[in-house]
Formats: sequence, structure tokens, C-alpha cells
Amino acid sequence: MDDLDRQLAEVLGIDVKALEVFEFSNYVESSVENINNNYKKGNKIAYFAILSGIATYKMEKKPGAGHDFFEVVDAIHNCFKKNPQGGYDKGYADGLYALISVSSAKVGSLEQLLRILFYQLDKEKDGTAAFKIDIDDMIAKINALICENREVYRKDYAMFDSWLERYKKIAKEEYGLELG
Repeated sequence: MDDLDRQLAEVLGIDVKALEVFEFSNYVESSVENINNNYKKGNKIAYFAILSGIATYKMEKKPGAGHDFFEVVDAIHNCFKKNPQGGYDKGYADGLYALISVSSAKVGSLEQLLRILFYQLDKEKDGTAAFKIDIDDMIAKINALICENREVYRKDYAMFDSWLERYKKIAKEEYGLELG
């Protein structure tokens, strides 16, 4: 939105911040549709790019704000609502599995993965999710990942064990899941 658009919106009494959020949401949904088209053409890890925020799929409300995976997950669910047969749920799940498979070296990658999963589970709990994921299978794979890479994570982040304890507590108390 340029300055002229902002001025016009203000004169018309339109909430400029709300309009910017609306525009961003539409942009993210359009990006999800693009990713889904690539997924349907056979790129089974297409969703990995938008879930992790790689290159042109880094979804930032403002430059430097960081990748907004919350908006991405919401957009995936919105696209699914509009087209339940579109494969958005399957592509999203495959993207999550791709994230699991590459989260073996950095605690930051593992943390982003867990935050995405916890947000998905929050949506499922509050009824805003358009579909559910197979969390039991994903947690089993994440637990295997943690077991196999515990020493790598400790080298990456000296406070890994206390970090993991915090996430274990959240997983257990909020979602009834055994993590780690």
C-alpha cells in the first residue's frame, strides 16, 4: 500500500492497519495456492519452502519482522476451506514431514517445527482448524529425531536440555503428548 492509498483510506475512514493485514493475508493465501499447484504437479516437498520461509516464500508483514508461519498455517486452512479436494491438507502434512527430516542439526529448526505443530494443535482445540493432522505419527518421528540427534543439538545450543524440558512440559500439559 503506497502513501496515496493510505491517505485515501484515511479520508474514507478505513482502518489502514486492518487493510494492510487483509492485503498480507491475501498475499499469503496466493502464495499457498502457488505452492499447492507445485505440490499437485509432483513436488512433494513444495510446502517445505513456505512453512520454513525460504527465499521468496518468507512471509513477512513488514521487512525484517521474520517469517510469519502463523499466517501461513491460517492461509493453508483457508485455502482448504475454499477447496477441500485441493490437496492442501496432504501437502501441508508432507511439508511438515519434510521439516522433520531436515531439523537434525539446528535447535532453531526443531523449535520452528514444534511451534508450527503446536499452533496447528491450538487450531484443532479451538475449532478453527479446517482439518486435522496425524500428530501421533509426527510426534513419533520427532521423538526419533531428537533421540538420534541429541548430541548434535547440544553442540548447537548449550542449553538444549533445559530448552527441551520446557517444550516437553508444553507438549504434555497443553496437548497430552510425550515429547523427547
